[in-house]
Amino acid sequence: MHATLSTTTRAKRFERRENPSGLQLTLRDMRILSWVARHRFLSSEHLVKLDGGSQQNLLRCLRVLFDHGFLDRPHAQLAHLPISGPRPMVYGLGRRGAATLRKLGYQLPKGTDWTERNKRAGAVYIEHTLEVAAFMASLEVGARNRPDIHVLWENDILRAAPERTRAAREPLRWSVPKLEKTIGVGSVIADGMVGFVYPDNTAAYFLLELDRGTMPVTRRSYTQSSFARKLRIYYEGWKLGRQVEQFGIKQLRVLTVTNTRERLKNMVEASQRVTGGSGANFFLFADQASLAANDPLSVEWISGKGEAVRLTD
Repeated sequence: MHATLSTTTRAKRFERRENPSGLQLTLRDMRILSWVARHRFLSSEHLVKLDGGSQQNLLRCLRVLFDHGFLDRPHAQLAHLPISGPRPMVYGLGRRGAATLRKLGYQLPKGTDWTERNKRAGAVYIEHTLEVAAFMASLEVGARNRPDIHVLWENDILRAAPERTRAAREPLRWSVPKLEKTIGVGSVIADGMVGFVYPDNTAAYFLLELDRGTMPVTRRSYTQSSFARKLRIYYEGWKLGRQVEQFGIKQLRVLTVTNTRERLKNMVEASQRVTGGSGANFFLFADQASLAANDPLSVEWISGKGEAVRLTD
């Protein structure tokens, strides 16, 4: 009996009301749709943080937007229930939401059925996307207190990139020629990208690496999978000017968020070995606990030289 009741109750959260009350889209609704479009998937917790208003009112807005087909609730998010229990609801952009944003000039991929894409998204993909979205949402909230910077999101940067990158299936894939005879071509796909534009029209750009602690930091050889191998691929590409060729930009750094302070220390040491012992400000590292206490703009990152810096330094 309890199992039946639980299943029925949970299913209703993923079923739209047959006759929802009327809806007149507000500025708040449009902001919600644009946030979800930008980050692909967002949880209600992320959206409450971005909205900054009443949590109860925001949750009501989300329910209404879902009932009217502007937002979707992907079923794959149920996969975590047996392991971690209930979590904040996850939302993706629905067909009506995408159509509305397009009418207002919001640039979305052409020919995309967003509801169908949401159905095909697996639990692992959603989980990874939410991790990236959590970082970016925290950065966006922090930037609201920084009138000296304008944030450029990944889509903004890629729209101005060379045509070859814009047309690429994986535009953030960073590749370099053979590092050594036994390694072959090396490549890595960043988890995200963001940029800052300053009042003097200078800009800084960052690729994001979210480390989950599952990969060894170093191995005996760069032929083996390790985080140090990733760092070397980024560094060799940077020396070759890959950032100009791929994105049309000069000022680029790699941000790595890892799970513990000890692992961060090991990564800094690995980056110093990759750069021949000198270290490089090209690499910046932070741990999850530090970012949980501060937004990415306020927290002190550790550079590849072992120095404490901030993203806007």
